[in-house]
Amino acid sequence: MKRDIFTNTSTGTLRMLSGEYPSRYGLISYETPSFIPDPLGDYPTLTMRTLGAVNRASMAVARLSELGERLPTPDLMRRPALRREAQSTSALEGTYERLETVLAQDYEPGGSTVELNATMREILNYVDAANCGIDSMRDSRPITLPLIRELQQILVHGTASDNPQAGEIRNSQVFIGSPTRKIEDARFVPMPPGHDLNIAVQQLIDWWNARTEPGLAMLDMAMFHYQFETLHPFTDGNGRIGRLLILLQMMSRGLLRQPLLSVSSWFEQQRGEYQDALFGVSTRGDWDTWILLFCQGVEEASEDALARTNRLLFIREQYRELVTAHGYGTTVMETGMLFIGHPFLTPAQLQRHIPRSTTALRSALKRLESLGIIEKSGREYVAPDVLDAVTSPQGTPIDVDAPLIAQGPRA
Repeated sequence: MKRDIFTNTSTGTLRMLSGEYPSRYGLISYETPSFIPDPLGDYPTLTMRTLGAVNRASMAVARLSELGERLPTPDLMRRPALRREAQSTSALEGTYERLETVLAQDYEPGGSTVELNATMREILNYVDAANCGIDSMRDSRPITLPLIRELQQILVHGTASDNPQAGEIRNSQVFIGSPTRKIEDARFVPMPPGHDLNIAVQQLIDWWNARTEPGLAMLDMAMFHYQFETLHPFTDGNGRIGRLLILLQMMSRGLLRQPLLSVSSWFEQQRGEYQDALFGVSTRGDWDTWILLFCQGVEEASEDALARTNRLLFIREQYRELVTAHGYGTTVMETGMLFIGHPFLTPAQLQRHIPRSTTALRSALKRLESLGIIEKSGREYVAPDVLDAVTSPQGTPIDVDAPLIAQGPRA
């Protein structure tokens, strides 16, 4: 890591590290600085532009929360949002699967991932970790170090990082962004493991729990996220856990009632700016750029989630009207509603959710297919309108009340 890029306005200090690592030529010695961030304290001085962004982000989350309180089936609506976040947050760390593949995966929280490939296992582990965190917030459990450790242990379960350090503050040195895979060539070297790191992580959590003013929560989350990522407390999963904590912190502070927000899709599109803005706090003390970017991300992600959720509500109402107009019964209605949260379903999956006979469920699928609500694709049935609402790229304008695909374009 280059020490000359850290200015006198840096938010921490440098500590030299030295040691050896094995290579095919034997042990090689290294010496490199690591960064020790100062504990968080008072709020930094911000420009009017950034203060405006803080306010807009708060208002956007409030609008999404208000919608969440009016949802007829909030847990069903949260399923595609969580899978979208799981796919995006994993992609930010270099673990990629198509969103359609993640949505179609026959998996419910707590299920077995043994038969899945390593990439899908990591993505679905995030779904399990998110559900654990969400349930904890609904049970009014505070954000504590034991909870964060539990989330990280779930995240890495059954992966290459499922080792004795899983769920524990790391006891080994890590580094980030080395083109040669050598620590001395890394873009960033977090503080070394040991007593000081353990204290710094606990200080961060205590800082968060001491902040209780709802109007300042957006600032608190931006500062917490910087500090968490800079400390890099785990050997793996720091980025994913850090972004999950944004959602949990919103729920903990009462800013967001339902977990409908996916922030990682926005940060994935701004990957370079996201990493540079975090780095700029460490090297130059540039809180303003980071907090502005964070708040822009939260605002745009909230508006995006608001539009997607409203689109799903519109689709749900259109499904209800179509089924009712054709005089179809309860089983057809329940099946159609299930597709709002499950854009891909097989007959076997359907039967696990709706306890009806195979004949009744196959009849329901045929009737929904005749209405154009679903289409058969191999052994699966897919709801194209739902799929389009969930998978359209971040930032794509969403026409909330556009006709269903089966209804054709507006006249």
